[in-house]
Amino acid sequence: MQNSKYPGITIFGIFCFLIAFFVSHLIFEGDGKGWKHIVTSDGRGYYAYLPALIIDGDPTFSKVVERESRLLGYPGYKPGYMVRVDGQPVNKYFSGEALLLLPFFLLGLLLSYLYGTPVDGYSFFFQISVGIGALFYLMMGLFYLYRILQYFRIRPVLTALLLSIILLGTNLFYYTLWQLTMSHLYSFFAINGLICCFLSAFRSWDYRSAIRTGLFLGLVFLIRPTNLVVLVLLPFLSGEKTTLVTFFKAIWQKKNVTLIFFAGFILLAIIQPVLWFVQTGKFFIWSYHNEGFLFSRPEIFNVLFSYRKGLFFYTPLIFLSWLGLIFLLFTNRIRFFSMLIFIAVSTYIISCWWNWYYGDGFGLRAFIDYYGIYCLLLAIPMNRLPRKFIIPLFIAVIFPMVFLNLFQTWQYTHNVIQPNSMNREKYNYVFLKADSAYINCLGGNREIADYSVDLQKPDLILWNDFEKEPDSWSNISIQRSSRSISPDHVGYLDSLHQFSPGVHIQAQNIGDLPSRFFLEGELMVWDSLKGASNRALIVLSMDSINPRENYWQGFRLNDIPRKDLKIWRKCRFSLTLPEIVNPKGILKVYIWNTGKQPMLIDDFELRFYRVKY
Repeated sequence: MQNSKYPGITIFGIFCFLIAFFVSHLIFEGDGKGWKHIVTSDGRGYYAYLPALIIDGDPTFSKVVERESRLLGYPGYKPGYMVRVDGQPVNKYFSGEALLLLPFFLLGLLLSYLYGTPVDGYSFFFQISVGIGALFYLMMGLFYLYRILQYFRIRPVLTALLLSIILLGTNLFYYTLWQLTMSHLYSFFAINGLICCFLSAFRSWDYRSAIRTGLFLGLVFLIRPTNLVVLVLLPFLSGEKTTLVTFFKAIWQKKNVTLIFFAGFILLAIIQPVLWFVQTGKFFIWSYHNEGFLFSRPEIFNVLFSYRKGLFFYTPLIFLSWLGLIFLLFTNRIRFFSMLIFIAVSTYIISCWWNWYYGDGFGLRAFIDYYGIYCLLLAIPMNRLPRKFIIPLFIAVIFPMVFLNLFQTWQYTHNVIQPNSMNREKYNYVFLKADSAYINCLGGNREIADYSVDLQKPDLILWNDFEKEPDSWSNISIQRSSRSISPDHVGYLDSLHQFSPGVHIQAQNIGDLPSRFFLEGELMVWDSLKGASNRALIVLSMDSINPRENYWQGFRLNDIPRKDLKIWRKCRFSLTLPEIVNPKGILKVYIWNTGKQPMLIDDFELRFYRVKY
């Protein structure tokens, strides 16, 4: 192995930078209360085990939900991470991240007690401690990656550069500083640690390497079970058949040592079945109720190349990494086939999840877990290049990719790039745009249907060509027009008629309640002046959607600001409505022309699909 000061200085420099960013941005952002949202998004579910079990002793999570409701200001808050299995409330997420954050949670508990702040799991010291914990596991993940690169004899200067670009050139950067309680950062740490343990175990299968390998393998499982696919990389890590055969012989012959390995794995892996038993009385359940994999319909092309979230569009550095397979093909067939199988199987699994783009977020976050592996795949061929080619390669190819990642991260955090509804037209419109005019300029909403929705069987279809007044429609602002697609009439909007004809339907007439519905909509639009519809919103609203809150959502009708003039074009949208409880509530769907410019609409259609529980 090679030793050098460069990687150590690099890791220390990254740590100082992230701490400074963390303090200035997350703690003092805006009104100085940015710390309240360190535990956020799906991270609330991963973290919820700690306050629920340690502070409340409540496996139903009911007290945690109440606290989150107050923190977020949502009276009818129902967290997405809580589901019901056989009538029992269950946290659908695995508990590995909570286990890793336990020491930092206890630190927050101690500081909250000493300084007299609320001991509720969500006050200042708890959130700050969680943030520090996330940075700690990032640095440990980078440290283990450094040890991996060291094992493969990657040159020290190249190692230092790679440690920097795997953070700054990928969405690992975003998920370290903005959504740091998502599971991917912790899987990045655990997988890199596991690989280090296997590399050590190849040299000597003793008690120390066995217990460490077993514990890290259990941790990988406890955070995200599908990540056990990394085991197919054992031939790649060994590099040759002799090393791998010797390793498996040692596992078979040193049975006492191997028993320690399995004990370490089971010690952590059993935590989740025990938690399920406490919550449901059963050791094994499928906690992702009404979610799952669609193994017969993988979205591999979209996962890699889609403008919505495609890996290569938002993290092109990984595409460059995968080109390392070509080098392995000609230099080490064992490593080539092992890595090829790993990439194929892991990508297939990721692409089979029902929501292939994994909801809101920056880039295809499910791949972050494996970035240490892809960094190694990039490092091996680069290490063979003559030194004189390294800097030109970084300047000409890699640094532009790092810049693109950082720039698009800025765009995402400033609402230039949308969280889940990007397409080719939108991506091209805002590509490398930083002017304030592009902030919140994109419209449309194209969510995909939930796993349990049957798109072949809508529960209700509402259609209006404005030739007559059908049930459930409010036919205001109707006029005769020769421009009508259907025989005579259109809906018109201008400065005096800002609201279009729209749906006004009593909730109980949509379907059985309480329920959530997936809604698809489309309509034809005609701009009488250039850009007339650019400030038009699609509005969905309902008073008293449940006993404690109203519902209102509006988003731009046009995907991008348009200059079409006097031509009919189709606008589409789709989204899942929140749970409707009140059968007497009136759901309204209409166009609000906030720009007050003259425009026409026709053939307005809405399709409702019940989301099964």
